[in-house]
Amino acid sequence: MHRRDEATPCTVDGFPLHAPAEVAAACLRCLDELDALCVVDAMLNRGHARREEIADLLTGRYDASARARLARADERARSPLETRLRLVLRSAGLGVRTGVALEGVGEVDLLVEEWLIVETDGWEFHRSREQFIKDRHRDQSALARGFIPVRLTSEDLRLPDDELVSIVVGAMTGVAHSSRMHLPGIG
Repeated sequence: MHRRDEATPCTVDGFPLHAPAEVAAACLRCLDELDALCVVDAMLNRGHARREEIADLLTGRYDASARARLARADERARSPLETRLRLVLRSAGLGVRTGVALEGVGEVDLLVEEWLIVETDGWEFHRSREQFIKDRHRDQSALARGFIPVRLTSEDLRLPDDELVSIVVGAMTGVAHSSRMHLPGIG
């Protein structure tokens, strides 16, 4: 990052820092898009900076690309892996919403095309027996409400972009074109 003389210093626990909104603006100007949006998504999600504060710092004539990046930031993203997946799927032309609360299911990581739930399961959070059971119950609730859940591991989320898109589109295509879909005579 580049040093800017007009940066506003602040302190946290006695340590000198730059104001978070200024750091976010610098990231949007200087880093590649994914890295910048990972930083800004995290700042927005944790409440360290507000979108308006950052936008107020991006008013220069050379800040157009940084403003466009800020428009793609999402305060509901909870991890860099979610941020990357959102960007990859949107660049493939898919409709993606982040951190969507679904009645009877809870908050899902990503909702693709309003019916495919994509959960990004890192080992740190999803390794306990209790979390494993909770995740399966959420999947059952989602299916009962007409949503299809897909769980991607942190290893999956490190695959090349085209492979990630292929996994998600493959799941959507498989469900949409399945000849196995029928309701048995119940009763």
